Amino acid sequence: MEFGAGALKITPAHDKNDFEIGERHKLDVINIMNTNGTINENGGSYEGLDRDKARKRIVEDLEDGGYLVKIEPYRHTVPISSRSKAVIEPLISRQWFVKMEPLAEPALKAAHSGEIKFFPQRWENEYYRWLENIRDWTISRQLWWGHRIPVWYYTDEDGEIDESRNFIVSVDQPEPGMVQDEDVLDTWFSSWLWPFATLGWPEETEDLKYFYPTDVLVSGYDILFFWISRMIMAGLHFTGELPYRDIFITGMVKDKHGRWMSKSLGNGIDPLDMIEQYGADAVRYCLIILCAQGQDIKLDPTKFEMGRNFANKIWNAFRFLSMHLQDGKNYATTVDPESFNLADQWMFTRLQQTIQAVEDDLSRYRLNEALLKIYGLVWNDFCDWYLELIKPDNPGEKMSDETVSKAIFIFENLMKLLHPFMPFITEEIWQRLRERTPDEALIRADWPTPDKKLLFEDEAALFSTMQSIISSIRNIRAEMHVDVNREIDVVLNAAEKQSADKLSEQVSIFHKLLKLSNITIDTGLDRPPAAASSVVEGNQVYVPLSGVIDLDKEKVRIQKEIQRLEKFLKSINGKLSNPQFLDNAPKEVVEKERTKQADAETNLRKLQGILEDFAG
Repeated sequence: MEFGAGALKITPAHDKNDFEIGERHKLDVINIMNTNGTINENGGSYEGLDRDKARKRIVEDLEDGGYLVKIEPYRHTVPISSRSKAVIEPLISRQWFVKMEPLAEPALKAAHSGEIKFFPQRWENEYYRWLENIRDWTISRQLWWGHRIPVWYYTDEDGEIDESRNFIVSVDQPEPGMVQDEDVLDTWFSSWLWPFATLGWPEETEDLKYFYPTDVLVSGYDILFFWISRMIMAGLHFTGELPYRDIFITGMVKDKHGRWMSKSLGNGIDPLDMIEQYGADAVRYCLIILCAQGQDIKLDPTKFEMGRNFANKIWNAFRFLSMHLQDGKNYATTVDPESFNLADQWMFTRLQQTIQAVEDDLSRYRLNEALLKIYGLVWNDFCDWYLELIKPDNPGEKMSDETVSKAIFIFENLMKLLHPFMPFITEEIWQRLRERTPDEALIRADWPTPDKKLLFEDEAALFSTMQSIISSIRNIRAEMHVDVNREIDVVLNAAEKQSADKLSEQVSIFHKLLKLSNITIDTGLDRPPAAASSVVEGNQVYVPLSGVIDLDKEKVRIQKEIQRLEKFLKSINGKLSNPQFLDNAPKEVVEKERTKQADAETNLRKLQGILEDFAG
């Protein structure tokens, strides 16, 4: 098979999976610089001068001839060699090219038809932009390393390419006397073959049959064209199949100021140092949480602390459970929903809901959102609420075997959910919770799936209402500066009789989580005098404060705070009503002032409401 390539004709050694490779016509541009940076014969009287000296001489000659009007500084981008630090000069030279339009067309068609999908989808537009405006690819590089370009040709008496004879593309020397081009291939040329070339292609190997094509590619947006799109083009052209179906585009890790990390700036972060300081799981957790789909990560080493804190929380939960494990006892690996109390029903429902939500997030490659949901389930639901409810009232008392079994069942499922994100601590805990064989390692365990038998939506909704009521009472205690060890009374005027009955049945939960001397739950209850209040889903919550705090002293403190806020608001309002400030101040400064205004107004209303409560 023969095909044209600019001014050349290239004859491949075989026609299997051919694509057009060749050299473009010479451009009508004359170089005046040699490859050593000196001026050549096209530079006239400046021939032989170093480029920098030639520039100075040209300025002098222009000035001497009266042609120079003025000299002024001009800032522009100057490319610098990363190795020699020398200025890179543009030079027209003969190169090898690949004709790309025929390759781009099927790759575009695959995206338009939905055969390949981008996550997030907006990167699809960037993919289109590159391929719809594609240019021929310069594949040759003048380097001492790399894959030699497999093009062979004859040379003339001067050692130059003999363009009157055919060029041949071949791995081995096709004919005696032919020489191989000395250029090497662009590194992306070998990279675009990676999905199948690593598996033995062009031979039909077992690895190629098994591993190609694959499902998903994870990559940064900076090489969307250079690698991602080229692998698609190569895969379709050489194998007839797409190398992958889903393309998950991640953000790039930058420093806390949003700058690229570099040696010159000295702002790089060594992950091994971070692992040494915070732990591998903490580093993984932090990077995933910060990796919102397609968004860059502004990384500050101190952010790894949140991962370490979470790992500590998980380990402390395990330590608490391990205190109630008895040696030699085999705890149940299944649970009986008939034995569940309200807290169990809520926790198991939250587990099923989170498993489903995590599945949905992972199917869309929203890894950070999946991990945030697991974080909330572990830290808030399991540790802060469920463990507090099931722990014994008296120090040193052991939990029942049934309670321990349910807690371990939940905790093991939490470890399964967390394992892809934090593999080391979860595997360690998994091995310690019960005796296991190597085949029972967590990494080999089944991924959890939702179980409808463990879903109690009505009961979970009731418990969620109780959580909100408990949180509101805790907020009142904090706002009123009630001593943490002081028992209080609570009056709960329920929105309807059915709610009052259900909440009354669970009064032990209120006593378990709140320091209460008494709680009254009913409908039609009057508001006690001098009581702080809140409303939760139509239920009125009252906390009588007479005899609990010094009301007169608290009134004085609140009135002083109201006066301070009113003065502060007057200053803010004056600034925000000033047209000059609004027109001249940066947008973020104005928004910051508006946020201050909104917060101050909210706090003022809250304090005024507290005074009204006292009066009532």
